[in-house]
Amino acid sequence: MRHSSAAVRLGEVEVLAPEGAVGLAGPPEGPGADAVEALRRRLAGTTAKEHVVLDFLADDLREARQALSILQAYLGGIEATVGGADVSPQRLAALSQGGGPGGQIDLLAEALASVRRRLAQVAARM
Repeated sequence: MRHSSAAVRLGEVEVLAPEGAVGLAGPPEGPGADAVEALRRRLAGTTAKEHVVLDFLADDLREARQALSILQAYLGGIEATVGGADVSPQRLAALSQGGGPGGQIDLLAEALASVRRRLAQVAARM
């Protein structure tokens, strides 16, 4: 699976992935999991294979949401630095040097491609 932790340093701001974001410690949680569970109930009587595909869909949605959350926090840190009273050329230059959550963009693209693939699999079985 494609799980990774992320820490991004923005001047004085460090953004960490939420605790428990790496790996699965039980059933997928969050709004995506609720939506998938609603679909699972509508498809009652499906085979174990469909349930596995739905589990993967919930996992992919969770991973996409986590990547988005990290990217949002990163942008928030940039906005806070840019809008802060103590903004300086050095802090702006440090932000411009990169080092942001580039890997999260790749992870998000991969998770979204997987979501689309899982949706096609579920649609074909409906």
